Amino acid sequence: MTAPGDAEGCALSVRGKKMPDLIDTKLQKPGNQLSGRLLIPGDNRYAVATAVPNALDSAYADRKAELLRWLIEEGRFAPDTGRLLEMLCEKLTGLGAPIARATAHVRTLHPEFRGVSRIWRRGQSTEIRTSRHGIETTSDYQKSPVQHVIETGQWLDTVLSEATDRRFPILATLRAEGITHYVMAPLMFSNRIVTPVSWASDAPGGFTEADVGLFRDLVPAFAPVLEVTAGRRIYGELLATYVGRDPCAQIMAGAVQRGNVHHIKAAMLLADLRGFSQLTDELPEERIVELLNAFFDLVVPGVNGSGGDVLKYVGDAVIAIFPVNGDDPAPACGSALAAAQATLAALQALPSEVQQHISIDIALHYGDAAYGNIGSGNRLDFTAIGRDINILSRLELLCKDVGRPLLMTDAFAVEVAAPVFEIGHFELRGFRQHQSVYGLCQGGEVPSIPRRPLDVRFTPKSGH
Repeated sequence: MTAPGDAEGCALSVRGKKMPDLIDTKLQKPGNQLSGRLLIPGDNRYAVATAVPNALDSAYADRKAELLRWLIEEGRFAPDTGRLLEMLCEKLTGLGAPIARATAHVRTLHPEFRGVSRIWRRGQSTEIRTSRHGIETTSDYQKSPVQHVIETGQWLDTVLSEATDRRFPILATLRAEGITHYVMAPLMFSNRIVTPVSWASDAPGGFTEADVGLFRDLVPAFAPVLEVTAGRRIYGELLATYVGRDPCAQIMAGAVQRGNVHHIKAAMLLADLRGFSQLTDELPEERIVELLNAFFDLVVPGVNGSGGDVLKYVGDAVIAIFPVNGDDPAPACGSALAAAQATLAALQALPSEVQQHISIDIALHYGDAAYGNIGSGNRLDFTAIGRDINILSRLELLCKDVGRPLLMTDAFAVEVAAPVFEIGHFELRGFRQHQSVYGLCQGGEVPSIPRRPLDVRFTPKSGH
């Protein structure tokens, strides 16, 4: 999360109106690469505009050629935005630019976050910060270099001083850390969203004109590389938002044809909002949506906190998986049970007026989690399928009948350390074999010792 007062990594938006009172318009001449330099009273470094080093200067031309060669041959293959920023700073440092700190602030498509910032510091690991939706209305953002560059579409290039401290509070923090010179560039993506990238120096004299000129020559070629690199992460996270992390990885790896099915051993959890049909008959749609989201807020944090992955929302139900690592399913089953218990505990902590509308039934099973592409033509769904998913859904239907909010199969119960009680053997609709069903011990019940089931598949009844 963005630290309070550090608005440099805040929200990003489409370029808006300019702020000419902050720009030295004398420098805004066609072809002048110094146009738009911010002048702060007391900053005499650029009182007289000087030209970027002549392109015929062989030393500068060599630096520029080497930087662009690196971008084409190496930089564009960076696996993610953070690594791209690291590689760029290492290259610029190798070319003589005294960079102590650099940032890249990229808009994203995420239900919780508006933007993601990467902050590189010399000799340290790259930091990742996220800014939530609505951050653009805060005073921290409105007094930030990011806001200035986005709104004006101009470069911010200034030596730090008390005057810059007053204009941009974050620069006061950086000056206290030893930063002497700060440059931020507006990179225009193909969707016309401005993406700010900054470089800061702690050298006594800051950056030279040749250094800043190198940044300016870099930006037109760097912008599309950054856009593509960031896009891979953005659209992968967007896909994971809708299908889950592991299905997203499968799809991004090429599992896009109808009929592709992926199998993993996993503990499985299905949580259902009991009485949903009655609620839809009694309450307006807006209230139903509120209750559904409140229900999901009870289930999903427990799943995520226990290392699970929400595989599917099915109307008023959630299917989650806890993949087995190695040959021992006990840790995965323990995590699924912990998620179920966290959900029920969160429900009990709700106000009584909310609890009267929300009752949760949870089923737990261990087996083969299968999911894949079904559908027709170019409209497919990546969904959970197979025998064990059906067992899970049938088991959940028993919760109301036996009067317990949490049930588990013998395949699951045998893997958990918590004391369990055998409720009985039940016929699951659509299957011939009866299923041993367990619950957590309660009210003085004597713990049972579940038996590991034989590796015999449930045989569906004909016609089901």
